[in-house]
Amino acid sequence: MLLIFLGVLFLLPTIAITSKYYTIKPYHNADIFPHYGNVSVFDTTQKKLSDIANFTFNVHDQSDLYYFVAGPVAVNPDLHLIYMPIQCATAFQRLLLFSYNYKTKEYRQSKWILKDGGFHMLHYDPLRKRLFGLRDVATFTMFIEEYDTITLDVVKIYTKQDGEKYTFPFAWCSCFDYNENWVIQVRTRFENPSVNAYWIQMDLNLVGVKEDIVTDFHLMPNVHNFLTMTYDIEKTKLILCTWQHGSIELSLYMFHLDPHQSGKFPYKNESLVLLYKTKEGEDIEVTKDLWNPVKREVLFMIQTQNDETFKTTNYMLRVQFDTLAILEKTVLTEKQLPLFELWEYFYLPDN
Repeated sequence: MLLIFLGVLFLLPTIAITSKYYTIKPYHNADIFPHYGNVSVFDTTQKKLSDIANFTFNVHDQSDLYYFVAGPVAVNPDLHLIYMPIQCATAFQRLLLFSYNYKTKEYRQSKWILKDGGFHMLHYDPLRKRLFGLRDVATFTMFIEEYDTITLDVVKIYTKQDGEKYTFPFAWCSCFDYNENWVIQVRTRFENPSVNAYWIQMDLNLVGVKEDIVTDFHLMPNVHNFLTMTYDIEKTKLILCTWQHGSIELSLYMFHLDPHQSGKFPYKNESLVLLYKTKEGEDIEVTKDLWNPVKREVLFMIQTQNDETFKTTNYMLRVQFDTLAILEKTVLTEKQLPLFELWEYFYLPDN
């Protein structure tokens, strides 16, 4: 039987070989028991994927209707742990939290397994040694919760939000500043005739003080959907963003935003910079980003599809964060990076 997989990427923790990235993913196929996943390494220079280890997980259900996918990933360098939600991409839902120790190769899953919902952000706070994330329940209810960094139990509910009031997350666009203790997301709402983007900032210092921790929520005029947000917390305190002005057939542009200016554009009269120009009859289906603070580069993984033939093309692009210069644009084959469109990306710092 051919095993098809999907997953997330994070950077190999060695400065000398920052062109290599680990991969971790659950196998999507629910009729394989026990359910399991794989840890691999992808070399962006040689364009080669190599297996390293496997892990298993259990949803306590013999149904084969689930389609397992990885949620947003967080790294705890203090305990050498990778945190990953395992969720589902269809109407048949299961949700759990998973951790993998990249030093000992030990792993565990949460004791809780939910029957609906998915994660839209997951962050580790290295100053306060805490793990927290945002997940949805049903359609328009969201919780921001803190989890035990070892057992993965829920230890605190930060806030409950109504998606009708504060809109809904799109494309996992979020930034966390552990120094100032805030989270920013760009969320979306369909408001005929288009989809509009909303800037929402939450002050985590208000947790336990106020039920509503939102301090800034406003419409971003003429923005529509954001696709990615890459935050440089260490140097510039800027966010490198990408958007298509709301339509998948339009070209992809990038620009900087200053979080202290509430998402105001342009930043210091900066112009939009073209990241990918679409051809006639071509749509951008997937856009993923990965921040490399060592090289000060952002790795973009972009998949396009032809409207008539449905053929997909996979691109790997490297962009210099400060200048927005495109350093490399390469087409990747299915053999080089299987199921390209299903992977998520995360940086693993040297430790």
